[in-house]
Amino acid sequence: MVKKFKSLPTNYKSALIIFIVVVMWIASGFLKSDDKEVSIETIDSEQIVSVRAKNISAENKIYFLTIRGRTEADSKVILRPKTTSTILETLDKGQNVKKGDVICKLDPEDRVARLDEAIANEKQAQLKFDATLALAKEGYRSENAVASAEAILKGAVARREIAGNAVNNTMLKAPFDGFVEDINVKVGDLISPSQMCGSIIQLDPMIVSGEVTEKNIVQMIPDQKVSIELLDGKKLDGQISYISKSSNSATRTYKIEATFDNKSGLIREGITATIKVPLQEVKAQLIPSYLLSLNDAGDLGVKIVEDNIAKFLKIQIIEDTADGIWVVGLPEQTILITVGQEYVIDGQKINTQIDQG
Repeated sequence: MVKKFKSLPTNYKSALIIFIVVVMWIASGFLKSDDKEVSIETIDSEQIVSVRAKNISAENKIYFLTIRGRTEADSKVILRPKTTSTILETLDKGQNVKKGDVICKLDPEDRVARLDEAIANEKQAQLKFDATLALAKEGYRSENAVASAEAILKGAVARREIAGNAVNNTMLKAPFDGFVEDINVKVGDLISPSQMCGSIIQLDPMIVSGEVTEKNIVQMIPDQKVSIELLDGKKLDGQISYISKSSNSATRTYKIEATFDNKSGLIREGITATIKVPLQEVKAQLIPSYLLSLNDAGDLGVKIVEDNIAKFLKIQIIEDTADGIWVVGLPEQTILITVGQEYVIDGQKINTQIDQG
């Protein structure tokens, strides 16, 4: 082997020597780093970390079930005529209307004349019936004559009502106080019963609809008072007006609706809203959201102090507010780690400085 090495060219010898030196240097570095890591781990495991903590007490808090949904109009009606005619007048879309206001007016054509004729015939039939009835009481007319006059009168009344309905059908009126959402025709258009004249939505009261899981649907009570919060932060009082009896086959959730007053009409349809349903009173603590952490199993919780030992406790968030989050799952009197919680693990011995106030 030595003879073979000596017989190699000088440049090969140099490269081989450099390669051997590099391999030895790398190997020595790994050994040193392993020794260093072991020593660091030994120091960390023995080190006692100092943290700051605060005493917190549980308070009585109403637990709300939060349901996300959207606003909906209580009623929405599409206006279609019962007859065929030409459009004479329409309201503009975007107007607020009262019940009975004419939204679309059709050309009555000869319907008014037919109504006038029917009214006249009714009056004539009424006079004839009254006269026949008076004569019958004196014995000058038979009961058959009275019955015949009464039948003629009833026929005249029916024709007057039919003619009146034909005239009324030329005026499409608002069925309730509301808002003209759309007008689909213009003056001069010929419209028939299959076509839309316009649509009206009722803005007072309004509805917020949302979906509830099968676990929580049993806690819903009809007419229960609820709090409704809109996307802009506005809060309103409402009550549950509808609870579905069948679930959505795709999501296995149940639809609920909460009704609230919207007399001003300023709240629009389709706005994101939150329904908060009060369920029960619980003992809860208010803590800053930045103190939340996860354990190795992915459970949400916080770190507290018990006998100078750090301990991880799972919690449940019941409400998120601007001042912090309300949680349940902690003892009524808890020493909560507020500074240094990220440097300690469950079961680790610690030095604790308690903040006052």
